[in-house]
Amino acid sequence: MNKNIVLFMLGLCFFAACASTGSKSNIKVLETVPNISEPSWVKTSDEYWERRGIYYYRGISEGLTNLEAAKRAATASAKTNLAEQVKSTIRVEFSKALEAGNYDDTTGGYLKDIFFSAVDNLTLSGVAQKESYVQHILESNGINEKLYYRAYALATVSVEDYNKLVKSAFSKTNAQVAANKSAKELAKETEERFWNAQEKEN
Repeated sequence: MNKNIVLFMLGLCFFAACASTGSKSNIKVLETVPNISEPSWVKTSDEYWERRGIYYYRGISEGLTNLEAAKRAATASAKTNLAEQVKSTIRVEFSKALEAGNYDDTTGGYLKDIFFSAVDNLTLSGVAQKESYVQHILESNGINEKLYYRAYALATVSVEDYNKLVKSAFSKTNAQVAANKSAKELAKETEERFWNAQEKEN
């Protein structure tokens, strides 16, 4: 066979292989656990929200081939991320309260560093799994197929436990700045503004 023809055919095979591997995957949901329509909290694009005194966080795991492992991974993700989200929210609200007062950058920065450190080192109690929803997925690209689970978990924590974390952070902060008069006064003012802002929101 002509050498050029051979090279041409090899080239066609190469491009055909590339086209095959790059083909779009088709995803089919074989079953769900529980066997219900997709809940609204799964459909939402929000990962974190608050409703009626409860904070919610949605966690997701994908790719595991064991149902229980997929559910555990989603639950762990939801609980961990909820705790981090709550801490982030507290830091943001504290910063707003701090900036609302008159303070010099040195004292304000010092107080913020101590408060943020206190928040980071605290454990949020009361985080619980509320619901889970799992999809058994068949993914195919026309050549290969793979089965795996996509699991969703919804974690919750009450505003009461959220407030406990805030109070503990302020308590630790106040203890650390007790010897610094200006920082102590600023911490007290900031805490008052923080809780006043929370009351207005609720």
